[in-house]
Amino acid sequence: MLFSLKSLSSAMALLPLVVANIQDIQTRDNTIERRLVEPVIAINPTDANFGISAVAPGRFVTSADGTKIFAEARGNPSKPAIVFIHGFGIGAMAFNEIFDDPDWLSQAYMVRYDTRGHGRSDKPTTAAAWVSQRLAEDFDAVVQSYNLNKPFVLGWSIGGTHIADILSFHPPSYISGIIYDAAVPDTASLFNVGAPGAIALVPSLIQTTNVTQFQEAYIDFINLCHPALEWNFYLACLGDGVVQPRAATALLLARTQNSTGLLQAGTSGALPLLAIFGADDKVVIKQASLDAIPGWQRLTVVTLPDAEHFTWISRPVLFRTTVLQWISQNA
Repeated sequence: MLFSLKSLSSAMALLPLVVANIQDIQTRDNTIERRLVEPVIAINPTDANFGISAVAPGRFVTSADGTKIFAEARGNPSKPAIVFIHGFGIGAMAFNEIFDDPDWLSQAYMVRYDTRGHGRSDKPTTAAAWVSQRLAEDFDAVVQSYNLNKPFVLGWSIGGTHIADILSFHPPSYISGIIYDAAVPDTASLFNVGAPGAIALVPSLIQTTNVTQFQEAYIDFINLCHPALEWNFYLACLGDGVVQPRAATALLLARTQNSTGLLQAGTSGALPLLAIFGADDKVVIKQASLDAIPGWQRLTVVTLPDAEHFTWISRPVLFRTTVLQWISQNA
């Protein structure tokens, strides 16, 4: 009987916790604001996630092909919506510092998700699961789940390529604007936009025969993103790389896109674009990124001094001010 009670207790611990998704939060100026916060749900073990079992704020949404995508929203639903799309290897937890910042929470409604193959989302390893339409449908599932209307989309690093997917299957009016943060605009430009030190790591990151080689390369990659991350966050970044199948990594880097819709949205003046770069970025080459979007009419380029590839960690106040002021001008 004792064993049964313990088993019941363990099972209950993994059930979604029943919490109100509206919370009163004291801001830095001592005012009280009511903000939406996701309930905490269980992340159950699945083959796709290598037995991950944990709890986290957020929800699973189902993409058109059945892939489960983990997403989370925080902030003020009355403010402009921003969907954050993370970069290579590191899931949506990359944006923890932003999603925990009261100033961000009071001025935006922020949604983030683990793109397929990353973090808590499913990790398909067939080529059919990585065609452009599938990734656009993942974004659609998140938009529909949170009832977003013309959100701004922030793509960090290789996360910027997802915006080309979105605009291949939707008109520019589907979103309000694009924020490229040290971004790769499309997969065709990946090996031009990537800095030599980062590109040199790719063979070691996708091979499956030498564990030490992979481990050293992924550590080197995280250190290229930022040389002095807080220890627990650093470990979390490494952890996201470990749970990603190497086959998914290879498919992510090898997939192809049609960038016509993206470029037409820019050259026609249909969408504004804010391109942010870190002056000390060792992963992405600024000019090569801009060269990949020639003729963009409504373009704002900002370079953050002394900022690494993790721009918002390097210069949190300047990054926040840059993004939110631009959004206020384009909302």
